Amino acid sequence: MKVERKHTTTIVQFQSAYQPDQIWEFLTHPKYAVAITKDPCYHNEVNASFELEIGNQWTEIHTGEDCEGDVVLCTIIESTKNKAFMTVRHQAGIKNTTLFKLEKNQAGTIITEIQKFSLSGRKIRPINIFSWMMLGTGLLTKFSFKPEDDAYWFEHMEQKLEEVYNSAL
Repeated sequence: MKVERKHTTTIVQFQSAYQPDQIWEFLTHPKYAVAITKDPCYHNEVNASFELEIGNQWTEIHTGEDCEGDVVLCTIIESTKNKAFMTVRHQAGIKNTTLFKLEKNQAGTIITEIQKFSLSGRKIRPINIFSWMMLGTGLLTKFSFKPEDDAYWFEHMEQKLEEVYNSAL
C-alpha cells in the first residue's frame, strides 16, 4: 500500500488481486462500506432502488463521539463503471471529495483513493470555524487521515472478494 498526505489531500494506493469488474460494487456501493470499516462511527441509509449513477445520493448517519448526530448527504458526481467513482459530501464546514480510480494491471487492479478537502459554506455553524482552521493549517489531514484504517478496509474488502469468488468455484 502506498500512502501520501498533502496539505488538503490524501492519496492511498492499494494493489488488489482482483479485476476491476470484480471489485467495483464492493468498492463503491455504500451498502458494503460499514461492514468492512474498522470501528465504524456511522451507518448508511440507502434507498432500496439505489444505483451507482451520477446525481444519486445516500445518507450517512454519524454516531461517533466527535460527530454524533451529523447527518451527511453523499452525492455521486462521477461514475464510470470499473474505472472511476467520485462522491462529494459536506460535514462540519468541510467539503470532502473522494475519487476512486481503478487501473487494471498484471497483478489485478491498482485502486487509487484520493480525498480532497476544502471549505464548505453549507450548514454554517460556529463550530465550523475550528474545522476551517484545521483545514487551513493542514491539521485536518494530519489528524483525520489514518492509513492503518484504509489498510484494514482494503484488506477486508479483499477477504470479502475471496469469499465471494472462491465460493463460486
